[in-house]
Amino acid sequence: MTKKQWLLPILIFIMSAQTACANPDAPTTPAPSTDNCPTATADLKLLTNAEDGYCLLYPADYSTDLSHYIVINRIAGPGDIPGDAWMSIYTEPAKGRTAAEIANAAMDEVRNFSLDFNLSSSEILIDGKQAFVLDGLPGQDSNRQVIVVGNDRLYTLMFAPWYPNVNSSILLENLYTTIVQTLHFLSPE
Repeated sequence: MTKKQWLLPILIFIMSAQTACANPDAPTTPAPSTDNCPTATADLKLLTNAEDGYCLLYPADYSTDLSHYIVINRIAGPGDIPGDAWMSIYTEPAKGRTAAEIANAAMDEVRNFSLDFNLSSSEILIDGKQAFVLDGLPGQDSNRQVIVVGNDRLYTLMFAPWYPNVNSSILLENLYTTIVQTLHFLSPE
């Protein structure tokens, strides 16, 4: 056999050995996000806000009549309560800040007043981005806030009134789960 004929089997052996020795627990780089919004179903409607750079799914029975709100059992009429429960989403420029910095600042602000709130924070991923779930922050209503940064925009999602493990909160907890699983950040135009 000539030298060239031996080269191919040796190269195949080396490539196979490298693949077999690869670390299966090594983190993989997530695929970049595309501008594909989730698909609506009979039970879930698509909400797209190109100006604020997001799309998401929400239960078809809920109302989106109020800007930046998804409302469960909307109450039509005067008052400061839009319905039985609601989610609001607000956006602003992140100005280079991370979700962790913003969440920590919100928690520190409450702690600085030495108020006895049962504060908690946890991390989740939303559309591949690090997000922070904040519980126990003071407000007009008991609420859960989710802080996430996508495309250098700060997204603050507030779910209220948030009373975990209470039967009346099951609808709001389901809305929370649906939104954090389907929220997608759109590329800036």
